[in-house]
Amino acid sequence: MAAPQKPIGVVGLGAMGRGVAANLLGKGFAVTGCDTRADAGEWIRGQGGDFVTRPRDLAGRCDIIVSFVVNDAQTEEVLFGEQGVAPHLAKGAVFVMCSTVPPAYAKALAPRLAKLGVALIDAPVTGGMVGAAKGTLTIMGAGPTEAFERVKHVLQAFGARIYHLGEQNGAGAQMKVINQLLCGVHLAAAGEALAMAKRQNLPLGPTLEILSSGAASSWMLADRGPRMINGHFNEVTSAVDIFVKDMSLVLDATRESKYAAPLAHAAYLAFLSASGRGLGRADDSAVIRHYELPTADPQ
Repeated sequence: MAAPQKPIGVVGLGAMGRGVAANLLGKGFAVTGCDTRADAGEWIRGQGGDFVTRPRDLAGRCDIIVSFVVNDAQTEEVLFGEQGVAPHLAKGAVFVMCSTVPPAYAKALAPRLAKLGVALIDAPVTGGMVGAAKGTLTIMGAGPTEAFERVKHVLQAFGARIYHLGEQNGAGAQMKVINQLLCGVHLAAAGEALAMAKRQNLPLGPTLEILSSGAASSWMLADRGPRMINGHFNEVTSAVDIFVKDMSLVLDATRESKYAAPLAHAAYLAFLSASGRGLGRADDSAVIRHYELPTADPQ
């Protein structure tokens, strides 16, 4: 008789992590979640999963850990902090890092884990909270082929499009940087266009319908446009400060490669401006406020 499958560890039960954990549970995986918040434990137990508050407590229970914490600093704490899991994992374990981190961090992390007998799959995602909930994320994976194949069935539980970008860790993070460059520019451009339409006293509902129906359309315009024209910035799917962080990663990558990216810089400044106005925790569609500057009426 085959041994029962070990649970999949899911670290970080925020909006993204909860969607991923729910999909794993719904597709028959045993799941142990890890988060510092008590409400996260109540939630996952209500879904039929188990819960721990210390990452190190996943060791022994899980051979595959999927991490959805915010950034590289939190990832470092999960792995090597006082309650970090890395030194306690069994040899052959796989750590799947779905957070958006600097490519250099992903590259440097792989050999540190390899010394402990743990494989890293650098696997950032795109598709947002909705994609996590529906199990339709796009996953940009990189890392050892054998380890990638071992976790592919797990990734398929919450991803609709799964790519292996090669064995070099950091390739996934680099692809996410390019993805965020486009997302940030598209979002900032949508805010600029709708703010200009508002300035010209055009009816915003029809304006959005027209722009979304033709060559000017983008996913960001269609998704964030309604919130921009309605001013519903408290319905947060992704915050302004997330794009401040992500566009900072984009700019770091451009400096490292001596690559001029003027549109990325302009988008970064738009998000930074919105954050500076106290909108950092608001929905990222609030970037439109950067463009809504009062001026005197033309004479």
